[in-house]
Amino acid sequence: MISSKLQKNIIDRFSDKGRYFRGTYDERSLASIEETRMRFPLHKNTTYAFYQPRPIQRYLLIADQFKKYFNGKILDVGSRDTTLEKVIGKPCSLVDKNNPNLPAFDWEKEPLPFADKSFDTIVCLDTLEHIEHLHESFHDLLRVSQNRVIISLPNCWRKTLKEFLKGRGTSASYGLPPEKPFDRHRWFFNTEDIENFLFYNAARGNFRVAAVRYHVPKTIFRHSIIYLLARLFLPERYFKSFLVHTVFVCLERM
Repeated sequence: MISSKLQKNIIDRFSDKGRYFRGTYDERSLASIEETRMRFPLHKNTTYAFYQPRPIQRYLLIADQFKKYFNGKILDVGSRDTTLEKVIGKPCSLVDKNNPNLPAFDWEKEPLPFADKSFDTIVCLDTLEHIEHLHESFHDLLRVSQNRVIISLPNCWRKTLKEFLKGRGTSASYGLPPEKPFDRHRWFFNTEDIENFLFYNAARGNFRVAAVRYHVPKTIFRHSIIYLLARLFLPERYFKSFLVHTVFVCLERM
């Protein structure tokens, strides 16, 4: 029986009277969402560090804040180059459909080309939002991991809000372009959606959340004031929805 208000809200929102989902939720995994949020409160797991150069800031962040998790065989899923290997100073295997130096692979059509538990650590940064079958691909990451998976997902609300306020079209990740795009985001979600998805599906896959980082980089001076005022006067959900750039989570096999 679902007793939590959060759990009931999730079911009501995404079922929408049976128009979008007609299955059943795993109650143990639903309960893990709240339990995990309590273990990793926003105010204790937010990092304001601004990593440069900016194009590789995701890799610099995990190398800095998740460095103890990089050992054994490492696989980087969705990387177009060897940035991770250079940043952490350890050899990494790569798989990506857009890297011409790698064997052809399309995650939309086939699972990762590796046996179960082939790698100690799997890294997948800002990639799942590009995959139509995101849920299946997430569990595919768990499948090939012997020990842990490090994932990042962007908070789409933050960037889109800025475009809305300017009164112009959204970024290239969304919208309806005149010509078919080479690539784009398939999913639109905020920070709480990311938590719900990762915490729920980690539990379903017999993984536990080992670390969480909410990235809110202070790129200019006025951010220090804005973020402080937001923390003091806005409900937490506003801070999460409109100021968090990216959520990083490390999952460990139980």
